[in-house]
Amino acid sequence: MNSLEQKIYDLSLPICTDLGVELVSVEWVRENGMQILRLIIDKKEGISIDDTTSVSEKVSEMLDEVDPIPNEYYLEVSSVGIEKELKTKEEITASIGKYVAVKTYEKIKVGNAAIKEFEGHILNFDGEILTLKAKIKQFTKEVQIPYNLIAKIRLAIEF
Repeated sequence: MNSLEQKIYDLSLPICTDLGVELVSVEWVRENGMQILRLIIDKKEGISIDDTTSVSEKVSEMLDEVDPIPNEYYLEVSSVGIEKELKTKEEITASIGKYVAVKTYEKIKVGNAAIKEFEGHILNFDGEILTLKAKIKQFTKEVQIPYNLIAKIRLAIEF
């Protein structure tokens, strides 16, 4: 997070907490020539339109008072989405049992194959080794992936 994102995160966190949502991240981005301040929120029951509206209104009021951004920008509040990236060990642990997609930095040997992309259910995560019940071709195999080899892991939709 850059310093502006961190400042907005720190200012917005108490608002989100009071509204019963988790502030996942703050992003300051330029898209299609527009500056966008994006807050990503989540909660166990899922985010509703009312949640995003409440956070947007309260954060907007706070930003009008504090005025940390001198230029014109758009405030966008949204949920993490169905295919949320798992960025921390804690998020992976909290996702045990869920279906995920994993990309690794290097190929991992599974039987006679060497694979870099997996999909399957998380069976276990001890902080160092992710155990996945992965779909490999038409078979389901248990795969152990060292945490330091995970390039990206996200929740996925099972088809």
